[in-house]
Amino acid sequence: MAAWLCLSRGYSARLCERHREDTSPAIKMKTRIKKYRAKYNLTQERLAEMVGVRRETIIFLEQGKYNPSLKLAHNVAKVLKTTMDEIFILDD
Repeated sequence: MAAWLCLSRGYSARLCERHREDTSPAIKMKTRIKKYRAKYNLTQERLAEMVGVRRETIIFLEQGKYNPSLKLAHNVAKVLKTTMDEIFILDD
């Protein structure tokens, strides 16, 4: 059986088979993480290490497949030297 990424708990991606049907967040959010990573020459892996999550979490954030916890959003903004409002944009 294939393992699926479960984003239904916490702020780090975890392997799960129960939640494979729908991992998209209820509230759509765009991010500027990739833009800021490029500005500071950071890889997804390095940013993940700096904020204490797995690389897959950063990938899902950038793709809009996962909404961060308040703590994770704060940590990402802090590492990227900007505000949460500048990084995370609610998609109306």
